[in-house]
Amino acid sequence: MNLKRGIYYSFMIIILFFTGLNLYGETLKLTLEEAIALGLKNSSSLQAKNYALQAAIAELKAAEAGHYPNISASASWTHLFDQPKTSDMTIDMGGMGAFTIPGSYMSASDPISVSLSVSQSIYAGGRVKTSIEMSKKKVEMARLDLQEEKRKLIVQIKKAFYGYILAKDVKEVVKETLNNKLESLNVAKKRFNAGLVPDYEVLSAETDVESFMPQVISAENQVKYALLSVKELLGIKEKEDFDIELVGKLEAEDITYDENKLLSMALDHKYDVLQFKSNLEILKLVDRLNRASKLPAVSAFVSYSLESGYDSTTGENKYWGKDSWSDNLTCGLSVMVPLSSLFPWSSENAKIKQGEFNISEAKTGFDSLKSGIKLQIKNLLLRLEEEKAKIKSGEKSIELATKLYNSSKERYSKGLISRLDLSNSEIKLNNVKIGYLTAVYNYKLAVFDLMDVVGVDNL
Repeated sequence: MNLKRGIYYSFMIIILFFTGLNLYGETLKLTLEEAIALGLKNSSSLQAKNYALQAAIAELKAAEAGHYPNISASASWTHLFDQPKTSDMTIDMGGMGAFTIPGSYMSASDPISVSLSVSQSIYAGGRVKTSIEMSKKKVEMARLDLQEEKRKLIVQIKKAFYGYILAKDVKEVVKETLNNKLESLNVAKKRFNAGLVPDYEVLSAETDVESFMPQVISAENQVKYALLSVKELLGIKEKEDFDIELVGKLEAEDITYDENKLLSMALDHKYDVLQFKSNLEILKLVDRLNRASKLPAVSAFVSYSLESGYDSTTGENKYWGKDSWSDNLTCGLSVMVPLSSLFPWSSENAKIKQGEFNISEAKTGFDSLKSGIKLQIKNLLLRLEEEKAKIKSGEKSIELATKLYNSSKERYSKGLISRLDLSNSEIKLNNVKIGYLTAVYNYKLAVFDLMDVVGVDNL
């Protein structure tokens, strides 16, 4: 199901991209699915979470490199401004005279050295393997963060979308009530012109219309504010050269949810539960690393170096020819034993003890987390039942209020009731319609809250 929705949203993103190229001065009509696709496409928070995931993957690759040898090469050139040389030696041969042995140069004036080193960890007490497992867990957490950010955005868009539909429907109800009041005003004027009622009847009707105008303005403002909230979630800037219109209906639903299935779903999908389990696994891996710090580490190394030669007599550098370069090959093993860990007061033992307490603390928190989720599910199921009752009651109330209003309108036109009675029936019809729409929206809102508790974007 999630895969199908993902494919659908991806398809909608492509459609929106191409249709969005010619929107100058036009109105972009969006269904709920199209709004979600656009929001996912424009979300900067999703982009940030994706960067975090890529960083975690890069960290994993760096940890996996610990399995392979570490190879390094170096080269150096040195110039000696004062080339060292031994002093000349003069030997006196007595009657045969004396001769001088010239001094020899002790180093080249411009020596060049090149080296290649290879080192490989042979035994690290499981440190490398554990580090890789920790990096894998971080990748899982980063991917989980990305999925949760996407899920939350989808649910937020759904809430804002239906919040806009509610505001628009309420605006229509208020406009209908205003039209009814204007119609009543016209009836009052006709009756006044016919000499059937005094002038204060018309004045009262005009006052009724004027006093209702703030509610009309408020309804219009609510639509604008709701649309701004949707635009914010969809990443649409105010300076865009097109308008947005959301297409949808606020319809009553009657769905029965199983509490046990919801709890099971939450334990499998809820971000807090999955994060808790991942954090517990990371704590266990940290504990393994702490214990591995008490074990010896063994590594092997090989190094090969070349150094340019020189003529000791003339001091000239020798880069070419026979015996121009001297080489040296070394290899060995390195063993590191943390002797301090043998003492009970060592930092290694303290970290191990700390890790044990951290794991125990984390385990005790799961029962509390589970019970909290269960309580939230129960509360939301009760909310759903409450809103269902309001919806059912609202349907009957609308039917009754409509009949009462139609009857009042007819009786008022015949002068059988006062204009105040008619106004009361108008307000009653207005309020029960808005109450019904609010109950339908609150039902959907409870379902969306249930999605957050369970950790899904659709139920």
